[in-house]
Amino acid sequence: MQTKIDKYLRLSALITLSILTASCGERCNTVSGTIEVDEVHVGPRSGGRVEKIFAQEGDRLRAGQPIVELDAAELKARRDLAVAQIDSATHDAESQVALLEFLRDDAKRQQDLLKRKVISPTDAQKAASSATAQEKIVAAAQTRVIQARAQLADIDAQLAEMQVKAPSDCVLEVLSVKAGDVLAANREVATLLLPQHLWVRVYVPEPWLGLIKIGDHVRVRVDSFRGKDFDGIVEQVNRQAEFTPRNVQTVEDRVRQVFGVKIRLPSGDDRLRAGMAADVYFPNVK
Repeated sequence: MQTKIDKYLRLSALITLSILTASCGERCNTVSGTIEVDEVHVGPRSGGRVEKIFAQEGDRLRAGQPIVELDAAELKARRDLAVAQIDSATHDAESQVALLEFLRDDAKRQQDLLKRKVISPTDAQKAASSATAQEKIVAAAQTRVIQARAQLADIDAQLAEMQVKAPSDCVLEVLSVKAGDVLAANREVATLLLPQHLWVRVYVPEPWLGLIKIGDHVRVRVDSFRGKDFDGIVEQVNRQAEFTPRNVQTVEDRVRQVFGVKIRLPSGDDRLRAGMAADVYFPNVK
């Protein structure tokens, strides 16, 4: 008796499911999710005190636009010293090069005089030795110039790091510091949203996986614009299931598995914003 009841209940469930599937239309191929946006967390590589703040939460920033600047008085002083050292080293190298040219000319004259037997070989050799020694002095002076310029470039790089800038066009969502704060190195100072990188993640049942491919176009709708379809592109399909039963042994268990699918949304469309609920329709799923 119990077996007949079980069969009847299963048959009733299958008939009900068939009726729902036949009448649901697009809804059978639609899943819901929430629109999200890529974030960037920025901060200085070096520590210091916050001296200036150039932007506020909610501001739209362009690539390279400054957000926060740290006090760099010590670095600026070191830079001034490095510039002075470069000037001194450059002048010294120029003087040494001029002296080398004079000694080379003198050595050449001495060789001419030696050929005419006006001077002794010793005198000619001394002139040649002086020019050779000066070549080493010039090389050392030019090395000091290169080292000074490298030191200046290093200081300039450190100075650039004292100013935190927007890496690309973005929106300043969270500003984590205020003027006067003392920051440790690599401390996060701001969270930036990249509105050109909107996406929605939805979860689809396991039977759909064979019908969804990366690059497929889908239709996306939001409550704010009823009846308006936005084009989305399948960007990622997770390989591992979510919300999987502890022991997957039966067909019913496999059907209960769902897999995450990431949909890239059109960029530059101000109508779509992070936090909106979105319905995603997969036309390839029948």
